[in-house]
Amino acid sequence: MKEFLENYYSILTKSFELIAALTGVLLYSKYKNTPVKYFIWFLVWIVFLEIVGSYPRYLKDLELFYLIEGTILEKNYWWFTISWTSAATLFYSWFLSKRYKSIFFKRIIFYARYLYIIVIILTIIFRFDSFFIKRETYINILSLSIILLSSIFYLYELLNSEKLFDFYSSIYFYVSAIIFIWWLVTTPLGFFEVYNTKQDWGYVAIKWTIKLAANIFMYLGFAIALVVSKPEYE
Repeated sequence: MKEFLENYYSILTKSFELIAALTGVLLYSKYKNTPVKYFIWFLVWIVFLEIVGSYPRYLKDLELFYLIEGTILEKNYWWFTISWTSAATLFYSWFLSKRYKSIFFKRIIFYARYLYIIVIILTIIFRFDSFFIKRETYINILSLSIILLSSIFYLYELLNSEKLFDFYSSIYFYVSAIIFIWWLVTTPLGFFEVYNTKQDWGYVAIKWTIKLAANIFMYLGFAIALVVSKPEYE
């Protein structure tokens, strides 16, 4: 049952990730002269990282899982911590900071990103084994903190600018709101990972339902945002 839910969740999530990425590629010419092109590149990167990150499932299907069974690569936490949690935290905080007018806000996010990189490096050095078998709670909390700060700073500046009256045409508004909600909803799930076992089907079902709903909301939201937003030139 647990494996079925994970496979079902994975297939649906990949489908919506692909929708967002394809939407970005099809509308690339619309944003090619703006920083939004990097956002489109990141959506394509997400599709790639999901494909690579599913290596345990591929090996199981090919009956080759024994090659990594019992090794530090048996779980894919390490890959998603680096390629998604860390990459997304650094990218979205940088992407939103491109629209800041306040030098103070830019500096806070700039130093927060470097602090985050240092924490990840120290975790790999001093908690090497743990890094490969689970995602550290403090990394999730730090990621959430940076994302929330980045979104709040952007929304604060938006509320105090003339652009407030046409916020609906800015992709930065949609991205900040979407990732704010997504991180706020999914981060608490990491605190209860101990219950993600075959002995607690109730929690497993709730966890995957919440993650699936959050991912559909995020990637479908990104696709819609790319369609309805107008290019903003620097």
